[in-house]
Amino acid sequence: MAMMELAAVRRRDGGKEINRKRRSGGKVPGVIYGKGLETRSLEFDRKTLEKFLDTARHGTVVVKMTVKDGPDDKESYAVLKEVQTHPLSERVSHVDFYEVALGRKFRVEVPLRIRGKAAGIETGGILEVVTRNLEVECTPDNVPEFIEVDVTPLGIGQSLHLGDIKFPAGVIPMEKDLRMTVAAVNAPKAEAAPAPVAEAEAAEGASVAEGAGKEEEE
Repeated sequence: MAMMELAAVRRRDGGKEINRKRRSGGKVPGVIYGKGLETRSLEFDRKTLEKFLDTARHGTVVVKMTVKDGPDDKESYAVLKEVQTHPLSERVSHVDFYEVALGRKFRVEVPLRIRGKAAGIETGGILEVVTRNLEVECTPDNVPEFIEVDVTPLGIGQSLHLGDIKFPAGVIPMEKDLRMTVAAVNAPKAEAAPAPVAEAEAAEGASVAEGAGKEEEE
């Protein structure tokens, strides 16, 4: 997959008030960290970051990040891990990136994309997607944006399992149970038929008559 590029500036100060001023000035605070690597606080231009997120939210994206640290520019490769938003405005308030090394395998969660219309839907079946993301291991240059899953052949009562998925070369699923269900077509649930009106009225009449008979006996 193609890598996206993103620029950031290293920041060495923090705190709620400073971050609030950054946000009001069109910046978004963030952080980049990785296994055995230094955690670095960053800031991003809001417009540039939001444009990146429009693409990154639709699948897994590896970003080539240029971090300005004083007079130096340092390159890092990372994947987006978390996006925090303001509870009212829903604007991005903070981002987390996980740093990776080119050529070195790492684990990442990749979304599944359903393709086709299951055959069982035509006869009243209901498609249930059981698994929407899968953790895989691969190198940064092999990270798939998504993994496509074709459900077209599934009839009512049939399932698609992990072992049915064809993974791209160099991409290995971490789940080892090949029988794990990814999607299934279920038969529609039968609705309980309402009691006929005539039967209900007859039952109600019998109940009233029985009650009256008991009163006379008393």
